[in-house]
Amino acid sequence: LRPLLRQPFLTQQRLSSTAPQRKTSDPLRILFCGSDEFSAASLSALALEHTRNPSLIHSIDVLVRPPKPTGRGLTILREVPLQSVAESLSLPVHAVDTFTGWQPPLPYNLIVAVSFGLFVPPRILRSAAYGGLNVHPSLLPDLRGPAPLHHALLLGRTHTGVSLQTLSEESFDSGEVLAQTPLPGFPIAKGMKVPALRDMLAALGARMLVDGLRAGVHVPPRKDVGWTPTEEEREGIAHAPKITKKDAEIRWDAWMPETMALRARVLGDALWSRAVARDGRTKRVILSGVEEV
Repeated sequence: LRPLLRQPFLTQQRLSSTAPQRKTSDPLRILFCGSDEFSAASLSALALEHTRNPSLIHSIDVLVRPPKPTGRGLTILREVPLQSVAESLSLPVHAVDTFTGWQPPLPYNLIVAVSFGLFVPPRILRSAAYGGLNVHPSLLPDLRGPAPLHHALLLGRTHTGVSLQTLSEESFDSGEVLAQTPLPGFPIAKGMKVPALRDMLAALGARMLVDGLRAGVHVPPRKDVGWTPTEEEREGIAHAPKITKKDAEIRWDAWMPETMALRARVLGDALWSRAVARDGRTKRVILSGVEEV
């Protein structure tokens, strides 16, 4: 995908300068929904803004998924990383694994969902005066889906970026784009791995979120500023589905050495293959430390 440079775009540096008038809102009572290190950057930025500018952000409540059993025999309960971050910031934390029958703990007027994993239903969005926002680590509409970081690397993208979008009542990653990294995006360094790309885009997304709130992009009437691909560009747009074990299964009949090295770099020590043991049973063999030489 090689999108052409188009205007206009709202960026971290240009949010206030491009708008003819900065919109204001009531003090925000935010319900922040998240899970991982990527969402932690946005939560930390919001908490800092809450301290510095309480007239903009009045309060923040955090919603996470409950601990999940992991390890052999599923005997270890592991909290999502965001929970400890929220607790360190002295923010109220609530856990939910489904929105069915769930009622928010306190009144709120804005939902911010970043790498949460659950679809926020229309009744929850409609109960917030300003609806919902999401920080997505790609140049939407490219790489919609739960794993844009992995697929940006697997597809050999040379550039990527961040999009600030509204939460749609219909599906994931189909809201209005309120701010976006200008094309062609930020360059992806050669050999970059997922954690480095995540950290870079997490910081950029957190800044875009706070700057967007300062500029009032969440206040109606909202303006979609996302890039509209041409027919040629549309052919290069890809989906970013969840990474599964199947993605890490080595295809000896199809993969070139550089493909295996790329998969090892992006998926870590998760590559595996099938082998037949002496007793005739087929077993899964995990390959660790795969490198291209």
